[in-house]
Amino acid sequence: MSKTIMAVGAHTGDAQLTCGMLLAKHAMHGDRVVIVDLTAGERGRPEGWTSSDFRAYNIECAGKFAQKIGGESIVLDTPDGELYDTREKELELADLMRSYKADAVLYHWKNSLHKDHEAASRITENAIFYASLPTFERPLPPAPIRSFMCAENWEDEPEFVPYYYFDVTESFPIWKEAIRELWLAEHSKSFAYLRYYEALSIVRGARIGADHATCFGSAPTSHKQCLDLL
Repeated sequence: MSKTIMAVGAHTGDAQLTCGMLLAKHAMHGDRVVIVDLTAGERGRPEGWTSSDFRAYNIECAGKFAQKIGGESIVLDTPDGELYDTREKELELADLMRSYKADAVLYHWKNSLHKDHEAASRITENAIFYASLPTFERPLPPAPIRSFMCAENWEDEPEFVPYYYFDVTESFPIWKEAIRELWLAEHSKSFAYLRYYEALSIVRGARIGADHATCFGSAPTSHKQCLDLL
């Protein structure tokens, strides 16, 4: 049976860069993949652009990326830099999880250099709770969320520990072509995004004997193991 994988990023580019290889692999295997950008990242605009023009451009590029990997793109209305962990935002995301019947959720690690990333982590964590709880009454039935894990993001490194390794060799070429739809991948003057995440996939792949791999951390609320005997 096909699954629905939802990746949540604070800005356009976050989920695409950190989760895109795995999302592309799932799409190749017939699963539905949905990318939710909580903001469009418009305040990271290049020189000569207005925030409104760059927002529209990023939304268009997010759609092109999703199309190339075989997924869907959603960009919420929140202004870049003004993402706050509110009940309204949590419920908005929870309702999306219920609407798409998400089976798995990928999102930001709890610690970050960027306040929007930390807010995105808390928002998603609570949205998963609201989306999956049968007794929490919403217009739609609860989402069948069975797994959730945190993406490896260069800005979210404090205390992040790679736990899950996925061989994404087969989907890497699709991701590399698709990620070039995003301006920051190759044109950012502050960070070499494409170069970094391509190199990271090679390093992670070497750990498991693959050409390319992507890693995820165990979500804070899933740090629990129940054992009967050793």
